[in-house]
Formats: sequence, structure tokens, C-alpha cells
Amino acid sequence: MPAVYFFLVDVSMNAIQTGATAAACSAISQSLSDLPEGPRTMVGIATFDSTIHFYSLKRAQQQPLMLIVPDIQDVYTPLQMDLILPVSECRDSLEQLLESIPSMFENNRVADSAFGAAMKAGFLAMKPTGGKLLVFQSVLPSVGTGSLSARETDGRSNILSGDKEAHKLLQPVDKTLKTMALEFAEYQVCVDVFLTTQSYTDVASISVVPSTTGGRVYYYFPFSALSDPAKLFNDLRWSITRPQGFEAVMRVRCSQGLQVQDYSGNFCKRVPTDIDLPAIDSDKTIMVSFKHDDKFQENSECGFQCALLYTTVYGQRRIRVINISLPCTSMLSNLFRCADLEAQFTYVVKQAANGIPSSSLSQVRDQVTSTCINILQSYRQYCASVSSSGQLILPEALKLLPLYTLALTKSIGLRNDGRLDDRSYWVSIVSSVSVSLAVPLVFPRMIALHDLTSRDDEDPLIPNPLALNSENIQDNGIYLLENGEDGFIHVGNAVNPATLEQIFGFSSLAGAPNLLVLEQFDNVLSRKVNEVVNEIRRQRCSYLRLRLCQKGDPSGDFFRSLLVEDKAPGGLSYVEFLVHVHRQIQSKMT
Repeated sequence: MPAVYFFLVDVSMNAIQTGATAAACSAISQSLSDLPEGPRTMVGIATFDSTIHFYSLKRAQQQPLMLIVPDIQDVYTPLQMDLILPVSECRDSLEQLLESIPSMFENNRVADSAFGAAMKAGFLAMKPTGGKLLVFQSVLPSVGTGSLSARETDGRSNILSGDKEAHKLLQPVDKTLKTMALEFAEYQVCVDVFLTTQSYTDVASISVVPSTTGGRVYYYFPFSALSDPAKLFNDLRWSITRPQGFEAVMRVRCSQGLQVQDYSGNFCKRVPTDIDLPAIDSDKTIMVSFKHDDKFQENSECGFQCALLYTTVYGQRRIRVINISLPCTSMLSNLFRCADLEAQFTYVVKQAANGIPSSSLSQVRDQVTSTCINILQSYRQYCASVSSSGQLILPEALKLLPLYTLALTKSIGLRNDGRLDDRSYWVSIVSSVSVSLAVPLVFPRMIALHDLTSRDDEDPLIPNPLALNSENIQDNGIYLLENGEDGFIHVGNAVNPATLEQIFGFSSLAGAPNLLVLEQFDNVLSRKVNEVVNEIRRQRCSYLRLRLCQKGDPSGDFFRSLLVEDKAPGGLSYVEFLVHVHRQIQSKMT
């Protein structure tokens, strides 16, 4: 199939007024030069509010022709031709159109959004070819097929008031969007949704479409026209330029003694053995779990093979095969010695995310904790040489497992407080997150920024991370805590105004914006801070969204809640958690 990119932009009143439409048009316009080169790359665009507006980009016309589809219950596409054209034929008129969309709709008073219908219409235009559907959405979809309603007045659930059914708000509201997504996947259409919003949008329902078609949700809440356009452009550009393939099928095979039990990730599954991926890219991870169905031979090896058939963005059909052979052992201590903490923990995180929409949070937290306890109890029972029951014995390779486990129980996904959409977004990221990004998502990295100038040029660019407890937060310091998605910058009450001036360009926090644009000023500290942030962005393949957090402010309290080693309301400190784990192991042993 050719490389087809279809952009769908929300132009409802809210999107126009918050600057989301302008940010989307600007990001698309800047990204056009990054589309794969060649005659087979094709592009199309539509806008929508309570109706859908297609644009014929034919060169012969003086300006793009707008074609309106008013029927949002039974959607169709106007003209079979000219909605999707080779980018080389329509680039100028597309750029001109993108420049004029924000002003064309600047007085739009239509507050409704026909998100589902617009996606369906975009899909119908792409059905002959397949491709990527990139949707920019700003409000709760309110009309037409797949419309949603505010299930909670402000998108908060009543977990604290003992609502037994709270988790149901984290499930899709009905099957409409799922059914639509399965059809998209069948015709090799992958959907990425960019949610530039300031209110509840029901991420739980919306995210079904990307997760079934091999795409993902990008979430900008609360959207800021000042700081978010840079991230939106970077996210879109990376979505287009990263290593990727289309119309893929993947299968994992294994040798005797094992069988594939389950796949998890963002894909569509039609037959038990294969998974279908309308698109696959370097950021998406598929987790495969196996089960024993026979004995292994001692001193033999287990073989695994992953085969992926896909089309490159330049239209070549390829097969990528990865083989791995692992030794078998009957000694449990060998298993613990070679344990891969990051991979095992990523499995625990993904299992937890899978459980969030169907169980209460306290059940999921208990499940996570007992997984940790069971692993450590096995080690204590079968491998530990020390007979003294008075100490907690941790295998060397898994010594951070209790710390990671505690961090997971306090994460955005599993903590009691917080917005529904934030939790649903966390679940949607986790479903395809890689091993290298799963750990920081749950157990973030914290570094001091105020003393970067005291480091030598020979030192590694990023300083050693600090333990996540409040003893490491000085009142005269500035700290960056990042989880691969967001960067939280904590500024103490006693920071030298000159230091603030050097890094941020203002000497007092009064009136400073919560969402931050980091500029580079002409001084050494500013240069080093920018180098550190850019290196983190490079490592994480993500344009960290920076937020300013101040002590004595809700933002400061949120920052403190990310210090997972501290005692939290309803949560243990790290030392208390170790004591709890130790007691549980002891009671199981007796």
C-alpha cells in the first residue's frame, strides 16, 4: 500500500478559541516536509464541527474547494476523486489551506463535535488505500455516530466515597467506537488521536480506536496555546518520521514445552495465532506471555521466533525475523540470578493497567503487591542460604522490585485521587509502552538543576538521579522530576532570584505560568539546563511537557506525591513497605 496521511482537524468553537485549531494547522504545515519522499506518498485533509468539511486539493483550482457532509449519522464521502492526492501535486494548495483554516472558522459558534462521524468519513476516503488517520480533537464528541456524554460532572470518579462501580467509568461507554475501529483495522487504517483539550473528553472511550488500529493517544491537558504547540509539532513530526511500517502481521513461535498464551499491545486480533497491525513503529511494544505445557529437557535450550511481515513507508514488502534461544535450568537460583527486573516489572505494570477498567483500584494494588511478595517468598523459601528469619532477603537482580512495586501502587494509574481521563490516558500509554520507558513512567528520575554549573564538562550530561524522598528537596533548590511524558520542575521557597532569572528569565514566581516554555538565555546555567532537558527528550523520544511546581501550591503538593519513598495519605513509605513485605513473607512461611 502507498503511504497515505489524512489529517482531521476539530474546528468547533472551543478548538478555535483555545488556539488548538491554529496549533494543529501549524504543526501539520511544518510536518509536511517530513513526509516520506516519493510519488507514492499521498495526503488529504478534512475539518469538522457538527458537520464534516472535505477539501478538494486539485491543482487546477485557484483555491481548495470545500465540500460539506451534513449527515453525521449515516456518513458518506463526497467525490471519489481528489480528496487524497500525491503530496507532490497538492503541497502548495495544502499549505495555503492550512494557513487559512483558523481564520475561515474564527467566528465559528458551533460548539458540537462530530468526532466519530468525522473519523468514519476520513476512513471512507482512505478505504481504497489504507494509511494513517491523524485526528486533532478538542472537546467531548457530542453529536453523530459514536457521540459521548459526560459520564461524570467534571470527569472525577467517586472512588473515595466507596463507589463500588467506579472502575466502570474507565471502560468504553459502548461498542460503537470499537466496532468502527475493527473495520478501520481490516482496511489497514491506523488512527492517532491528538487530544488538545481543557475539559473531560472520555479518553477511556476514545482510546479504543487508536489501541485497536496500532496507533496511540497523545494528550495535552489542560491545553495551553502558549506552551503546547511546540510539543504538538514534535509529537506529530516524530509520529511521521520514526521508523515504521504499514499493514503488518506478526506471529510468535516457540519450541516444545511452551506455548504462546497471550499477546498484549495496540493491535487487532482476528485469528488466535496472529496479530494484525495496520501500523507498527519503533515506540510500540508487544508483550507476549507463554505457558508451560510440557517438561523441558535439562541442558537444552528453548527457542523463540518473532516474525513480522510489513510494508515500508516506501512501499517495499518485508519480513523481519528475530530468533532467540535461551538455556533451560532446573535450579531456581539460576533463574533468580539471571532475572531481568525491567522486563518482569513491565509485565506487572501492563497487567495492572489491564485490570484497572475491570476491578477496583484497591484490588489492583493488592494484586501488584502480592506478585512482589510471592516472588520474594519463593526466593526466601528455595534459594536463600541464611536461615535467620529476622531479615528480609532480596535476590541481587530483583533488589529494586519492592521499590518499583511501591511506586506502581502510587502511580497516576493506581492512586485514588485524580481525574478519570488522566487515569485512562495512563492505561492507554502503558498498553504499548516499551520496557525502557515503563520503569520511568512509574518510577521517575529526579535531578537537581540549580547546581549544574558546578559539574565538569567531562561528567555525564545528566547528573546522577536523587532518591525520590523529600529529604533530597532543599528549599533553596530547583529540581526536575521526569517520567518520559512530563517534566515537573520544583522551585523551593528560598531559591536565589538570580538563579530563577538565569534559568527562567523571571526573578519571582508570582504570576509565573504553570505550563512552562523553557528558553535558552545567554548564561552557562541556562545552557546546561537546556542541554539536560534536550538529552532527556532524546533518550525518551518525547518532548517532555514542562510544568512548574511551587511549594505551598497544589502543583507543589502534586510534585510531593511523586516522591514515592515518602509516606503518603493512604500509602506507605518505602521503609514501611519493606516491613510490610517482610511480615507477609514470614506469615506465609509459617
